[in-house]
Amino acid sequence: MATFRVAAEPTIDLTELTAALQPVLNLRTGNVHGFEALLRGPGGNNVNPPALFRRARREGWAEALEYRARELALQAARRHLRYKEVLFLNGDVRYPIDSACYPHLVLEINEARNVDKRTVEKLQRDGLSLYLDDYGVSHANLSRLLDISPSGLKVDRGIIQGIASDPRRFTVAQNLAKLANEHGLSIVAEGIETAEDLSAVINAGFQYGQGYYLGRPELIPDRYRLSQLRSAIRASATPAASESGSPASDFGAAVAAMV
Repeated sequence: MATFRVAAEPTIDLTELTAALQPVLNLRTGNVHGFEALLRGPGGNNVNPPALFRRARREGWAEALEYRARELALQAARRHLRYKEVLFLNGDVRYPIDSACYPHLVLEINEARNVDKRTVEKLQRDGLSLYLDDYGVSHANLSRLLDISPSGLKVDRGIIQGIASDPRRFTVAQNLAKLANEHGLSIVAEGIETAEDLSAVINAGFQYGQGYYLGRPELIPDRYRLSQLRSAIRASATPAASESGSPASDFGAAVAAMV
């Protein structure tokens, strides 16, 4: 495996990179839906993947980094994911990927990148599920949703964080969830970091959730904590809030109902 060095920046040894797994939960049942694989440094230490990929593109080793990140993600999934759990993988569609490399694979498309529509359509014909990542900000807008016809959306943390105390955020999120549900798209709320925001996301009608409150990226998933969250979500499951609802602020021992 190659090592890359430039004078102004430290050496990057691709063999020292690892993949951490962050859970994505089904907010209607509390079950683990899957895990997103996130690139990390030695021993699970944080790296900044966007900055690392920008550097790789600038220095000409982006392809090597892309395939190394995929390899690590697949290794982690085969070790730690259970039957039917989905592997969410950030990927650059310009580099070929075999849809059969993992039985339940979702490729997240970051709309900040230039995505070729024909490439996307080929991946879909090959049976790969594609999600628009960071939806609701930057290039991830309604026109891209119509162009690409993905299987699902991951709504950006910029919309989700603070949703419990901001009626405007709640209304925007609720409308996105309604759009997705009406058109048969899966929808994931990213960046859930408080009990109150989790409650609001559930009541806005989201199917799935992800964020530090539900579980941080870990080299080995904490299944015990995930089982506790499952029990709490199941105990407090309620129908989605009405069109005129407002986000609740009291989670308590379990997920609070929207009133």
